[in-house]
Amino acid sequence: MIVIDDQLLLATLSDTDPPDIEAAVGRGEVFTTGSWYYRLGRAATAGSGSGALSGRFRALEEPVRRRVVAALEELPPQIGLVSLRTLVPVMQALAVSRPLNFLNAEALGAALLLDATIAVTVDAPLLRAGAADLSVDYRVIS
Repeated sequence: MIVIDDQLLLATLSDTDPPDIEAAVGRGEVFTTGSWYYRLGRAATAGSGSGALSGRFRALEEPVRRRVVAALEELPPQIGLVSLRTLVPVMQALAVSRPLNFLNAEALGAALLLDATIAVTVDAPLLRAGAADLSVDYRVIS
């Protein structure tokens, strides 16, 4: 199982994901978080185009952008999303050395529940430290 960030979610929805993520999607082993799903949705529908995520979205060809927006309106079934009803109790019980924001707690909680790797496109030191504290596999995929 893999929990992917917003950039990898965009790559997956636009069919430009790395081969290992693509294969995991085919096996039904890819999840994202509500926070990363929301951030991509905002970047796609209200982003300026000058940010890293909205710029990458805007750089896609129009038919691909339309397909991504449609997929964001109803996340494809092959992309899993853990309910906050299940996730929040795990998030609030995380035993880590540094305080976490919601985004990081959600990713770590999902990874623990799913026994998954967290895959991100940009290293996030707080998330990496939390993953190390919890023995969660953490990968940066560029």
